[in-house]
Amino acid sequence: MGLGDGPGEWDDFEWFPSGGSRSTGASVVVDDGALAALVLAEGIWVEHDAPRILLVDLDNLRAGPARWAARMAAVVALARQADHVVLAGQDGAVRRARPHLAEFVADAVTVPQGSDLADVALLEAVDTLDLPNAQALVVSNDGIFAELAACGPLVVLSPGGKALSAALAAAATRVLDIQELERRGSVPVEA
Repeated sequence: MGLGDGPGEWDDFEWFPSGGSRSTGASVVVDDGALAALVLAEGIWVEHDAPRILLVDLDNLRAGPARWAARMAAVVALARQADHVVLAGQDGAVRRARPHLAEFVADAVTVPQGSDLADVALLEAVDTLDLPNAQALVVSNDGIFAELAACGPLVVLSPGGKALSAALAAAATRVLDIQELERRGSVPVEA
């Protein structure tokens, strides 16, 4: 039994059908490099002279082990193009991310359990940078990030478009859906 509003103990697992029932669809394996290549091929950063800020809400990136590794590879590829990188999440998400973050491991901030604390930490980091003119790339679905559009172009890499805040979608210069990119970069295998 879990207390609070943090992720449950089973959130880190992908579920597959048991041997007792036959799956009619194919499962997919997402290649680490394929997702990163697709994200970079999108030319995700807006052509703009302003500094590039990458903000990643690790709590929003929930996925099973294979998809998680692919998502972290994409985050690292984007971080290598950014001028400033901040990643934040609750303990479990940060712990899972660290082995995949390469040179950006120190940029991952652990926040206490609680609603929207990663969002607040990311926005506080932007305030600390004190860049009145910047372009932000946000990996999240949370509407709180809509305010970043006041500083310059705001691109959103949504962990899943169905959960994307309407306010964030409306404020964004551009929105890309990670799940859609994963479908494009996946290799079908029979279940």
